[in-house]
Amino acid sequence: MMPTMNSFSFAALTDVGTVRTNNEDSALASGTLLALADGMGGHAAGEVASAVVMHALSRLLAPGAEITTDAVRDAAREARGALRGMSLADHEMEGMGTTLVGLGVGPDGMVLTHVGDSRLYRVRDGEVTQITTDHTHVQRLVDSGRLDPSEVRTHPYRSVILRSIDDSSDDLPDVGVTVDVRAGDRVLLCSDGLSDYVTHESLVASLLRGSPLDAARSLLRGALDAGTRDNVTVIVADVHDPEVEADAFVPEPPVVVGASLGQAQLTPSARGVLLETFPDAATVLDTVPRTPVDEIDEDTLPPRRAAGPVEAAEVETVDVDTVPVAPEENGSDIAPEPDSEPVALPEPVEPAEPTEPDDLEQRFGPVTPADDGTTSTSITSDDSDAAPTSDRPERRRATVSDVIWLGLVVASFTVVTLTVWFTQS
Repeated sequence: MMPTMNSFSFAALTDVGTVRTNNEDSALASGTLLALADGMGGHAAGEVASAVVMHALSRLLAPGAEITTDAVRDAAREARGALRGMSLADHEMEGMGTTLVGLGVGPDGMVLTHVGDSRLYRVRDGEVTQITTDHTHVQRLVDSGRLDPSEVRTHPYRSVILRSIDDSSDDLPDVGVTVDVRAGDRVLLCSDGLSDYVTHESLVASLLRGSPLDAARSLLRGALDAGTRDNVTVIVADVHDPEVEADAFVPEPPVVVGASLGQAQLTPSARGVLLETFPDAATVLDTVPRTPVDEIDEDTLPPRRAAGPVEAAEVETVDVDTVPVAPEENGSDIAPEPDSEPVALPEPVEPAEPTEPDDLEQRFGPVTPADDGTTSTSITSDDSDAAPTSDRPERRRATVSDVIWLGLVVASFTVVTLTVWFTQS
């Protein structure tokens, strides 16, 4: 007997935060699939990375497609391949990557996918529980008992993620059927622009508000009031059993907020690589114009801090028979994608086992603040006092090349010192 297919009623909101002028978050919300990605990389590569992953997942909503663990893995693998190819074609995109958290309704049950530090929370019987575990350096310290959870939000390495969908690693998200979410629950998917700034008590109070939209607005406002320096994106959804709520539940069309392929600025070579992987993206590229910030209707935005430019996305709907297109950068519009044929997914292949780098503190030493508010190591924090710039990634993975470079520096210094010593003795 087939299990009951649950469905979501939802609200999705995004904001650039109090410092940044671009949005590297992208989120997809529909009656059967919720997904959120937080991109990283310089020269707007983070925006492209998150948008590519959202496009790959949006094809699971095409007629005849099913949300299964194999289908989600295939979508992530295709997105990773596109990021690799685009990075090789356009060197300004090197280092691009993204987190991902997603929850989908499939024939086998609720499918959960996760990589990085974007989170899934569950509300049940008035209690809020974090379902996902961050793939970060500080979380590993917490798991090993070397760091108290209360110290995570102020730790200098709090933004260093150990796994992501990117252009250089073999990482893929953890994907599986979860029993942690069922009909009657409320769920929250969020980027670290919320979780790094809002206290757990404030998060709980907001999630317990009436409708998903009320809760989402309260969460977004809380992050802005806390002075979030990162993009902040939230999806709040209630899980329904259509058989039980047949008279009351009305499915909602899908929406996308945040970064989109429609506004991606790609070189011809990078565009060609993207279209080789996702031919249907041709109907999406260059379809969403960028609106200057000073043309945004301030009356549509929720209350916010006065410091810095901020923009919020109001949830609107699109034609349910089309694959969704992301809104413009400020999130003020939701535009439907032209009709396109569904693309068949490739045969599933088991992903490679992810690997984690060695202890970062042992490899890079202690972090010391620099004059500009960043740290003195090659690892940067997206929550530094310095305003983020478009040509420098605020978060990236520690790589083997970092270790090799440091080793060469130490070896060169040792050789020079010994040469001088022997020469003078």
